[in-house]
Amino acid sequence: MSSLTAFVIGAGTNVGMHVAAAFKAKGYRVALASRNPDVDALKKEGYFPVALDVQNIGSVQGAFAAVNKELGPPSVVVFNVASVEPPPASDDPLSLGVKGLAKHVDMSLAMFAAAQEAVTGFRAAANKGAKCTFIATGNPLPWAVPPLPLMVATVGLNIQKTIEWRILDICTAAYAKEKFRFYFATLVAEDGGILDPLSDFFTSGPQHAQVYLDLITREEQADWDYRFTLDAKQVKK
Repeated sequence: MSSLTAFVIGAGTNVGMHVAAAFKAKGYRVALASRNPDVDALKKEGYFPVALDVQNIGSVQGAFAAVNKELGPPSVVVFNVASVEPPPASDDPLSLGVKGLAKHVDMSLAMFAAAQEAVTGFRAAANKGAKCTFIATGNPLPWAVPPLPLMVATVGLNIQKTIEWRILDICTAAYAKEKFRFYFATLVAEDGGILDPLSDFFTSGPQHAQVYLDLITREEQADWDYRFTLDAKQVKK
């Protein structure tokens, strides 16, 4: 296990850092990507820090090149990126504007680019026999119907996560023959809907870490659209 590499894109203090710590404890060499990483602090903690701007596809590709060179191609990639930018008018989703929406779509494109780079690495000799896995931190918006004010406020995030959701559905089927696993992993309420209160998400790093560690160590692909609760139990669709 010590020879395997995990790459966590989006190294926030909640999900990203908890997931990274769980992977490192399991024996993975872990690379952490964020826009402005604290290089010295992360190195002291045993991580390989990488600067990455999700608005720039070249930055995504460059980050993978750096990880491949320093640690080897990752067998596990986590894309933990999201942004909420409410439209200026709270009752007008189109007031977000094309540029505002484009920022969210760019994040989806960054995930697409990350998946491309991940699959290239999965096929490398270093990952022969590894349980190659790509996980995106999900959100219920692709299938849930929130109250109208929340629906409008999260229109950009909704579009971003819906694009990612569809990409990972397709990838799961397309790469099954190579035994590459893909997941859109979403924390949900007990009934499978949106968390209430939403603030519970911001302390859910440990649960995400537990679930992601389970997914990357499974022998077979689980449900690609993987939904789980605050007690880390799967919710079947």
